[in-house]
Amino acid sequence: MKGCFQLKATVTMARKILIASDSTTDLSPELVEHYGIAILPLGVTLGDNHYTDGVDIDPDFIYAHYEKTGQLPKTSAVNLVDFEDYFAAETAAGNAVVLFTISSEMSSTYNNARLAAESFENVHVVDTRNLSTGGGLLVITAAEMAAEGKPAAEIAETCRALAPCVDASFIIDSLEFLYKG
Repeated sequence: MKGCFQLKATVTMARKILIASDSTTDLSPELVEHYGIAILPLGVTLGDNHYTDGVDIDPDFIYAHYEKTGQLPKTSAVNLVDFEDYFAAETAAGNAVVLFTISSEMSSTYNNARLAAESFENVHVVDTRNLSTGGGLLVITAAEMAAEGKPAAEIAETCRALAPCVDASFIIDSLEFLYKG
């Protein structure tokens, strides 16, 4: 077709930004649903039984087990393969991921996520330098930034800068569990 030309349309789709966290941020089901946060659960071992945090075990079950047996739970980090599988599925769907983990000083979860993220573009891992609600505050901040349309890299950088500023406090009923580690 001499003298004709083809128009090439370039379609740029907005990348969806997913906010994800390991289960140690202890976000309520209502917050998880409201903000659309993905939770990657840690493992919990009680005696010879292995559970998935927040899926088939909760704190009440752990306390009841301890009262009955005197056995404390052991936790296991999300492994490298599980992170790789999650990142592969989400990035293949065109999504960017900002993932929050328990403090790198308390678990190997952050390191596993960081290593897995090296193989993917648009995956940002944030060490909360906290646990429980301290990390949860960062996750909620990130979800609000994503809702405002902020890019994933900016969300991750902002939350990394905020992490040392988070000061989570808690009140204990007994020194028993602190003593037992």
